[in-house]
Amino acid sequence: MITDADITKLKTTFATKDTLAELRADMQIGFGEVHEKIDTLAIAFGRMENTLDGIAGAIQDLRTENGAGTAHLLRHDRQIGALAVATKITLPR
Repeated sequence: MITDADITKLKTTFATKDTLAELRADMQIGFGEVHEKIDTLAIAFGRMENTLDGIAGAIQDLRTENGAGTAHLLRHDRQIGALAVATKITLPR
């Protein structure tokens, strides 16, 4: 048969329902803080993503503009070369 001393010893050795409930409450508080930090990080990463998207867009705009400038320059080179041939002028290299 179990005595009162045995019950007291069991309560000090093993977790009781009350102890488990306290641990669960503490864990919920801890998880709440973790969720808040994750939300904060998600917002920061969202801002970084938007910034990088803007930079990538600006780079693409520069590439497009450089391509158009190159085409414009090549056209002028052809036109100058054609004028030199038509006017019999030798252009320096």
